[in-house]
Parts: sequence; C-alpha cells; structure tokens
Amino acid sequence: MTFIIAIQLNDSIIVAADNKEVTLKEGETKQLIDNLTSKIHPWYKGIITGTGESYVLNRCITLFQQIAQSELKALPYCLELSRKVREHEIGVDHFQVQNTKLLCSSYSDSGAQLYKVERFDEEQAYTIMAVEPMNITVWMFNPNVEAISADLQLLYADLRDYGTFNHQSEWINYYINRIAPIYQKQSQVDSLMSQSFDIFFQTEDEYVFGHIPNTQNGSLEIQEISTK
Repeated sequence: MTFIIAIQLNDSIIVAADNKEVTLKEGETKQLIDNLTSKIHPWYKGIITGTGESYVLNRCITLFQQIAQSELKALPYCLELSRKVREHEIGVDHFQVQNTKLLCSSYSDSGAQLYKVERFDEEQAYTIMAVEPMNITVWMFNPNVEAISADLQLLYADLRDYGTFNHQSEWINYYINRIAPIYQKQSQVDSLMSQSFDIFFQTEDEYVFGHIPNTQNGSLEIQEISTK
C-alpha cells in the first residue's frame, strides 16, 4: 500500500515512495504476500508514480508510453482505459482499483512541475492538474498520521527552493534527512508500507534518483551524486 510524499517547489520537485508491494493470494485462506519493489517509473520528461492497484498503474503507464506516445494530456484517458480493462477482468467493486490515482513530473520553464491525475467521484472523469508551488502532497493507505504529524508540519515549514542551496548535494541531504524519519516512524504504525523508500529529485535540466534503505540511526550524508 503505497506511501508517497511529493513536494512541489518553485524551481524543482521531490518525490519519495516506499518499496513494499502487497498482494492478496486467493486460496482456501486469503493470504497477504509482500515484496520490495520500486514504485517510481521513469518517462523521458520525469517520473510517474501513484497509489491504488499495481495492475492498473502498470497498464496505464504502458498505454501512456506505447500508445499515447507520452503525451501528458493523454494520461487521464490512459488511466480511465486501464481501470475499465481491470474492472472487466475482476469486477467493479474493488476499492484499490476504483481509487487508483497518479502523480507525474515533467520539465517546465520554471524548473520542474508535478501533476496529479485523479477523480473525486466515481461518476466523474479523471483530470490532470498542476500542483501549486510550495506544496506537499501526501498519499497513504493508513489515515493515522499521529506519529508523523509534527514531522510533516516541520517539513512544510522548512520548504526551500533548489536555488537557495550552495550545492546540489546540500539540497538533496537537506530533504532526505527530513523525509527519512517520516518513513521510519510511519512504517511502525502501518505494516503495509516499508521504511525504505526511493526518492527522485528534478530541476529544470537534470534529475537524481536514489534508494534509501533507511536503516540508519543518525543523519545521512551523500557526497557523490551521479546525475543524468
């Protein structure tokens, strides 16, 4: 059950997603099976991630890249088609399928931009909407945020643009060390998410992607960064 933190700054974006994938095995007794996987998917202008059912997400991304030729405005239609195909396969009364939604990033004139693809009612079509600057989006399955509410408030209060840092590594370390405790604490409350996470940083002309095992007791210090 995906736990996502996405930050839209004025000149850049940051997206983190946990690594635990949970599936229900049908049989004489229902059994939850989990494994670790990356939930952040690349496309040539950024990344796509989301919450909901992985079959719907993965099929949507395939349609977007192979059929819609990665046209951003087509992403809501790809999600709609993917959900309908899945409902034809397993039926319509599945919460995870019905509530699948996406986050997508893309390069922009001001740096990098996040977009949400979602619907607010089952009778509505999916829409794509740009996230406002200096905004944090948190998507999670477990609604109990008591353990991380103070950390989220501190993260919001401390938002800083990429351009305010002297070095790229300073920017990355700044946000990793504020996000890592949130994943550590919430994973102790929500067994359906991992404390480890993948994290993606994007500016106007480059990106950085990394995996954080998040088993450390102190702060992280990343000194060497490979960018694309």
